[in-house]
Amino acid sequence: MKLGLVVTLGVLVAGHPCPVRALDCARASLPVDKLICTTPNLKAADAAMSSAYFKLLRETTDQQFREALVKSQRRWLEVRSHGPDRYGQAEDDKTDDREVLLQITLNRLAFLQKAGPVHAMERERQIASGDSGGPFAGYKTFCVLLPPPYGSWAYGCWGEAHRQNGDRICSVGLQWASGHMSENRLVSVLKDGVLRPVATCSISPDSTSAPCPEPGDNATIWGDARWNMNPASSDDLPTPHADDLWNYDPDIEVDKIDQPWMHDCLFAASYPPANSGRADPAARK
Repeated sequence: MKLGLVVTLGVLVAGHPCPVRALDCARASLPVDKLICTTPNLKAADAAMSSAYFKLLRETTDQQFREALVKSQRRWLEVRSHGPDRYGQAEDDKTDDREVLLQITLNRLAFLQKAGPVHAMERERQIASGDSGGPFAGYKTFCVLLPPPYGSWAYGCWGEAHRQNGDRICSVGLQWASGHMSENRLVSVLKDGVLRPVATCSISPDSTSAPCPEPGDNATIWGDARWNMNPASSDDLPTPHADDLWNYDPDIEVDKIDQPWMHDCLFAASYPPANSGRADPAARK
């Protein structure tokens, strides 16, 4: 079933997101509020999770981290508010909604108690510490409850991560479909205030795009793995828009922004490397 919002969300004040408010069972009116408030173990887990969130928020003094933590918690609550969406291969899933909500709430509780969001953002900052940064550096993320049969119900996030060094922006985007994750890579250059894509590639079991070569590969190993050097605008990984990006995102897979190719992309004199691309990714030698 579709579930209503768990909490009343904060509003923007002076450009900063207000902390998310805890569930008030005395005012519960939406289906999910009532479900939580009438299920003792779920209500207790929600209260513990809320307490852990506010504790971590009080302890987080870095303003950028604090803002990202608030937005992350708001996003998580919004996803949870819709409950498990039984589509596709999950249509026959019979797990009680209360069990699903309890498990993801306990997972979030553990993440907050261990200061997982702050640790993730600290690593993001450390990874990008050598970059010049700029308006096109940041994250744009999409989160859902991932259904069986890909494991148990779980909160999962993926999307776009962009790093900027000077006038070069190196981007990676993840997409989930048909039970597997695809990775798209993009190199863009900023010139005269306009961001222009110059190379793309992808890693996917069924991709028709140019497959990605990896650092250290030579022309013999590359074979069909070449950058597309004449890319059109793509819905898979479009050039970033500064207004859409978070400075930090505690819910992404941090390793994806610390791959060798991205380091080379950001700091090499030119990128992609010579002989690693083709103008037409459909061409075969």
